[in-house]
Amino acid sequence: MTKSASKELAKKIETRLFKLLLWPVCRAYARHLGDKPADARYRFLCSLQFWRVYRFWPDLVQPRLFSEKLWSRMLHVRDPLFTLICDKLRVREYVTKKVGGECLIPLLWSGEEPKNIPFDDLPSQFVMKANHGSGYNIIVTDKTKLDQASAKRKLKKWLGENFCSDKYLGSEWGYKNIKPHITIELFIGDKDKSPADYKFYCFSGRVELLTLHVNRPEGVKSITLNRSFERYRFGPDFKQYEINYSRPANFEAMVQLAEALSEGFDFMRVDLYSTENRIYFGEFTPYPVGVSKFYSFDIASLDPILGEKWKMKGSP
Repeated sequence: MTKSASKELAKKIETRLFKLLLWPVCRAYARHLGDKPADARYRFLCSLQFWRVYRFWPDLVQPRLFSEKLWSRMLHVRDPLFTLICDKLRVREYVTKKVGGECLIPLLWSGEEPKNIPFDDLPSQFVMKANHGSGYNIIVTDKTKLDQASAKRKLKKWLGENFCSDKYLGSEWGYKNIKPHITIELFIGDKDKSPADYKFYCFSGRVELLTLHVNRPEGVKSITLNRSFERYRFGPDFKQYEINYSRPANFEAMVQLAEALSEGFDFMRVDLYSTENRIYFGEFTPYPVGVSKFYSFDIASLDPILGEKWKMKGSP
């Protein structure tokens, strides 16, 4: 076995052990805490996972770096507004009050029971979601090819989960108290291709950078841009994709919308789509990346810079 293969195997074993041993303990302790902010024990348990991901021990009480502040938010901020903006159904009301409803993707149906979905009344293309978590999506680009029974089973499974309490470290509190619903929205992509996803990182109501995600047959690829739509170039150790992209004609309008929606938050990622020169709201993401993955950008180079821009309200 080569040195590279051996290193990769060791990493996989470490990841597996953390998932099997640490994560269940973290979730159990989070359930014990209920809606209380993290105490010293829970911070310690989560810091072990932070170390595994970033390879340094964090300060989650007086955070300085962007990564530290993000995890500190997950562990300590218990603002009911986060429950509202993480709810993919109720957030529509919030967006409408904030900027108007013109940017909302048309809602075709919502309900609590998969068996009640009116498939016969739906168009040929749509997106089914569970409103109370991340990754609960079924993209339908041809209704005639949809296995309805399988889709209903998947939705039923999702509705029975608590995305906070049952996933990862139990730390993404904003999802914890959402009442599960199914939402069905119009598919806004081109033919069977999902639209480009613009993820704006907003600090105190100002866009500082964005990641552009493009969906291709071989998988989603992303690049990192500044607010002038100029690409960041990172070091050789960070894998960067080469994709064809151009600045949308309505990019400035997208920046303005992201900033308007993020107003009032010390930090918020606002996800938008642009199709046929029209801007659509995707979602608010208070916990980008979460606890088990790396960023779409080189966190090593941007961690202190974005940490400085994040003027965090209050402290644990």
